[in-house]
Amino acid sequence: MKKILLLFVVLLTLTSFNSSTKLDDFNIVGKWEGGDNNEIGYFVFLEENYAYFEVQGQIIGGKEFEIKGKKGSMKYVIDYTTNPIQFDFITTRFDTKETLELFGIIDVINKNEIKISLGFNGSRPTNFNTDDALNFIRVE
Repeated sequence: MKKILLLFVVLLTLTSFNSSTKLDDFNIVGKWEGGDNNEIGYFVFLEENYAYFEVQGQIIGGKEFEIKGKKGSMKYVIDYTTNPIQFDFITTRFDTKETLELFGIIDVINKNEIKISLGFNGSRPTNFNTDDALNFIRVE
């Protein structure tokens, strides 16, 4: 009986603590600055699940963009329940409805700093131990 009572007290104590994680106040929406080979670039995640890249003043993505005369849009899907967080960039051409997906993972360092790794070979990375993993700081 003492063991059951002790177990009950321990369980009550554990559940009474407020378990805060670094994801409690995290939201991907915003402008994130990162650097690679002395070049600064940005990922911008918008409220409506549109996203775009900005490198050397050129914007690729968003609700509507154009490359080589072809118009399209780029959205993102994010799954906060996975560890690491999984996200996909989905680009859709307007004329053919053809889609292209880029898979990635995010490590939340704090609400204003993240590490992103993208799978450029059509698969999702499984860790951040590659040269493709970059740190980003929220700037807006």
